[in-house]
Amino acid sequence: MIYGFFIAATVIALAMLYKFLPTRKGFMVICTLLLIVFSASAFIRWQQVQQEQITRAQREELQLQQKIFGDWYAAYQKDIERLDQNWQLYHKILDDLNAMDADSFNAEALWLRLKELEQSTIDEQLKIHKLTAPQELNRQCRQLVEEIIRKTQRYVDAQTQAISHSALTANPSASTDLETLRPKLHDIMLRESPEGLFTAQEISAIRTALSD
Repeated sequence: MIYGFFIAATVIALAMLYKFLPTRKGFMVICTLLLIVFSASAFIRWQQVQQEQITRAQREELQLQQKIFGDWYAAYQKDIERLDQNWQLYHKILDDLNAMDADSFNAEALWLRLKELEQSTIDEQLKIHKLTAPQELNRQCRQLVEEIIRKTQRYVDAQTQAISHSALTANPSASTDLETLRPKLHDIMLRESPEGLFTAQEISAIRTALSD
């Protein structure tokens, strides 16, 4: 509306100039100058509109990237929680074993607990090895997610190995007594426990890349 008013005012002004200017040459000079001004103004406005459209598209793409990663990370966190639960249960089984004496020790019950935990851990291991980075993520973030997955796979592999080795060692067919079994399982736990799962650097880099 403002532009319409401005154009109307310009037309009226030109009509008055045409009437009162002494020469047509002067009028043409003014018209040329006005044409240049209008053209420059239109070009600047066009650039502003284009920039606004680009900025809006970039913002929408960023929001889409944030949602894609957010959905993936929420599901990933649930997998990590299950891994933590399995590992905590493993330590509880060993703590319970340390609290036993020869009279309360039940080799069969211990072995069954470890075998059940082993199966649960293997199930999670299979899920972790099926994880993939969302293809819709941009290249930088996708590479970071892939590194998170690789670290998690190494972690769950070591976790599963420790629990499986413990279950094998606790097999009642070995006829191992409590005092012999306890240090063996403790040694397996110390030697084969996975290193910590350190993904904070990658997560921080992704959040920085996807920040507004």
